[in-house]
Amino acid sequence: MRTDARARRQKIIATACELYRSQHHDSVTMENIAEKAGVGIATVYRNFPDRFSLDMACAHFLFEGVIALEEAAIANFDQEPGATWTSFNRALIDKGLGSLVPALVPRSLDELPPEVSQLRQKTEELTETLINHGKKHGLVHPDIDERTYIVGLITISRTPMPALAAAAGDLSTTLLGIFLSGIKHGSQPV
Repeated sequence: MRTDARARRQKIIATACELYRSQHHDSVTMENIAEKAGVGIATVYRNFPDRFSLDMACAHFLFEGVIALEEAAIANFDQEPGATWTSFNRALIDKGLGSLVPALVPRSLDELPPEVSQLRQKTEELTETLINHGKKHGLVHPDIDERTYIVGLITISRTPMPALAAAAGDLSTTLLGIFLSGIKHGSQPV
């Protein structure tokens, strides 16, 4: 693929992810993506014959970004555990994890193409490593596993309804603080 064609493809993917973060997935059309990316609709369809192929390219892009963040956090964790843990989680929220994952993951993980499924599995393995580092440094309660952690982080980082977002200010930072405090102390019977 030529350099300019690769750059246009990446622009389409980045634009789709940006739109998915700010709007409901089903309300974003291929035409919206083309317009916002500054390309013709034919260019979008030449790169992505259907919505599923674009969504899976976005998922691939998201997983690669998360893997890079995880690898950097693992490399730095023992030097500055608290700062690394907080900045890693903040970066995941800034990436739009809470909006993108629900938009891009099919009903069944079995529907993921093999290359995306492999990235998802690598992400899960690295998340487990991070959780274990967190446990070692007292940042994650022993009862918390990687699946509970990731589902919780996705849940608290979903884009709030506009009226709530306006009323609450920087809601994501507040919720992240509550979430990180909660996983440090573990689940308590209610």
